[in-house]
Amino acid sequence: MDRRTFLGSLAALGCQGAFLGLNAAPLSDIFNAKKSKRRGKAKFDDNLVVFISDMHVLPNSHTPGRLVQVVNDILAMNPLPRNVIGLGDLANLYGHVEDYECAKQIMQPLEDAGINLTLGMGNHDRRNNFAKVFPEKAAATLVKNRLVFRVATPRADIIVLDSLQESPDLDKWITPGAIDEEQMAWVRQTLQSSTKPVFLTAHHPLHETKLTEVIHESRACCGYIHGHDHRWYTNWPIYKWGTRAVLRTLCLPSTGYWGDIGYTTFRLEADRATATLHQSDFFFNNPVAEGEEKPLQWKLNIQDNEGQKCSFSYKRPEF
Repeated sequence: MDRRTFLGSLAALGCQGAFLGLNAAPLSDIFNAKKSKRRGKAKFDDNLVVFISDMHVLPNSHTPGRLVQVVNDILAMNPLPRNVIGLGDLANLYGHVEDYECAKQIMQPLEDAGINLTLGMGNHDRRNNFAKVFPEKAAATLVKNRLVFRVATPRADIIVLDSLQESPDLDKWITPGAIDEEQMAWVRQTLQSSTKPVFLTAHHPLHETKLTEVIHESRACCGYIHGHDHRWYTNWPIYKWGTRAVLRTLCLPSTGYWGDIGYTTFRLEADRATATLHQSDFFFNNPVAEGEEKPLQWKLNIQDNEGQKCSFSYKRPEF
């Protein structure tokens, strides 16, 4: 797809204004990156993953331009990550088809470059609308009636679970997350039979998905990663007092809606995986207008967070 065709498609979707608006990265950056990948065979790091979350893509808002910036950053990596994983809220509040269409246009350069793109569900998504725009991804689900995926890397597997509870009212959403019984049974069986370290991921935090007991039944799971809260933070919940069994958890930033803004690289090493925050901004509840001074506290949040790490040992302490 050439530049003119791409811009025409964005205009038809109502996305072009969002790309060219507040804080948007130049579209030329994406096309230059795509062109450079076509000049020669791209180099990939099979043990490098990029996590993104809470994209909230809404045409003619500030969020598409923020996602463009993240796509540009990923395409500029050398070597490229083999996998990019999104942990939900790809669409804005109501999961409209046009949100997914706009998001697909933005992220297509990742797949054009040969990167595997896996997208999970958040509380603002809609499975049927997602499937209309990403039919091949929806068809790859491992659990019926949910969108569940397994991303294999040489050193560990990453499971993307579906914690979305859909409201029958198309103009409402259900904020809390949950894992249904069929999916829970699949997780338990998958962890018990796994011969590699496994990371469980979902949009919602652990206290909502209620996976703690299932995780501690198996020695395979060595971490839990989620989105939803739009901020970078880590935790180490215990299973029961008096044991050494703790589980490292990580919450991801938003790519551009509100809160901590950025993405996370996830490097799978020989005995551990290390997540690194790449934070480009902080704002609540909207970015500052062009030419407006950013509040000092926002600047300090960025300064304090940028480059923070969270490490996960493949071997968890014994019970």
